Amino acid sequence: MVKMKYYLIKESPEIPLKSWRTRPKFEKALLRAIEQALKNSEAKYTLKYSQGVFFLEVDRDVSRPLTRVFGVHDVCEVVPYRFNSIEDIASRAEDFFKDTVANKKFAVRVKRYGNHSFTSMDVARAVGSKLLKYSSGVDLKSPDVEVKIEIREEFAYYVLSCWKGMGGLPVGTEGRALVMFSGGFDSSLAYVLSSKRGIQADFLHYYMGSAEATASAIEVAKKLAELSLPYEPSLTVVNFVPILSEIREKVSSRLRQVVLRVVMHEVGQALAERYGYDALITGESIGQTSSQTLKNIKVVDYFVRPRVALLRPLSGADKEEIVNRVRELGLYDYVVKVEEVCRLSEGPVETKARIEDVEAALALLSKDTIEGVVQNAKTYRVVDAVPSTILREIGADIEVDEVPEGWILVDIRSKERFDYEHIPGAIHVSELREVPDSPVVLYCDYGSASLLSAIEMRKAGVKAYSLRGGFIGYRKRSRKIECEKA
Repeated sequence: MVKMKYYLIKESPEIPLKSWRTRPKFEKALLRAIEQALKNSEAKYTLKYSQGVFFLEVDRDVSRPLTRVFGVHDVCEVVPYRFNSIEDIASRAEDFFKDTVANKKFAVRVKRYGNHSFTSMDVARAVGSKLLKYSSGVDLKSPDVEVKIEIREEFAYYVLSCWKGMGGLPVGTEGRALVMFSGGFDSSLAYVLSSKRGIQADFLHYYMGSAEATASAIEVAKKLAELSLPYEPSLTVVNFVPILSEIREKVSSRLRQVVLRVVMHEVGQALAERYGYDALITGESIGQTSSQTLKNIKVVDYFVRPRVALLRPLSGADKEEIVNRVRELGLYDYVVKVEEVCRLSEGPVETKARIEDVEAALALLSKDTIEGVVQNAKTYRVVDAVPSTILREIGADIEVDEVPEGWILVDIRSKERFDYEHIPGAIHVSELREVPDSPVVLYCDYGSASLLSAIEMRKAGVKAYSLRGGFIGYRKRSRKIECEKA
């Protein structure tokens, strides 16, 4: 026979503060989310609601999935008991907690809801007197253990354990937003904080030339989607490589990061407007990078002129806070795998860009290229997203993992780097004197610069490809093969 477990699930304190007209909407949304979490756990259960608390009887431990639901304040495993008197409550408490308080300082904490002939203090005294003989005394300020009891109408609930919930508002109570999502720490936490405020958040991911980074980001998105119950988020993927190529070719190195940020926002706004979102959300934190200084954020907003609300939930957070929060959510091991791939500048960059300079740089970019990127965006259900399929469908087929026989391998790094260390069989780009008949595979350190170079060579009619992950990726794969052989 299955031993049933019992839980009290308390809603976020914000919900009871809503007006009598609005509150039912939030409670129904929270109910749907809790039920979805229970269904995902394949649990058999009975769920009831009264005065801000859900009463759950279930056939398994569901504490963790319940604490991952937005709108849940805390979850407590309890033993329910229908009592007849205050003496009855105290006697049963003695049976439950005598071993818990054995040789320890303890305190009794009682919460009471409903109409009774006794007070919470009366119950605490009665229970304390029963347990005192097993303990080493009462300490109300710094006890070794706390005995917690909740009394609701005719039931006493003896609390075994409690876990803090996600808090906030149930997902689906505050409109829809598109989150600019790299899969890194900042954008992941921005997604979580947006969902915590009741937003149905979807992902917008820019493919920047690294298949590995995109695959890792999709893995993170799948983990984040587990927090969005009962909503199933979508993932819109944009092949941003053509824009990267233009910026690299036409914009001075010092301005590239700011210009890139402007175009990323512009594309995000266009897609958010097209799909009917209420807001575009970013993981930008003031001062964290060169494009996120307050001066540069001002410049970005000057050019973008939002058509939907632009939200930056991490504006005041520092990197340590962001990383620690992601770690607390159990996402660190997934997020840390995502590589940073959107740096286009070499050397010094502008931290206080001038509007006229950025305006001149933006004028160099082709509007057709930007519009083409927007038009070619593809949208998928996160739960069904397969990286290899997505990369193929957005036209990111320019990368290869190995060099077929007869193809030319070209190192585009500096001659000094090439002379110091290069992939066996490679030639330096300076040796490529004329347009080759055979396909060429380019590589740099990480694969981003070689990807852009391959795009440019294709415009000239060369069958050019980029080695996935560049020289660093090649070295990692080589070491892995050596370890497997050993």
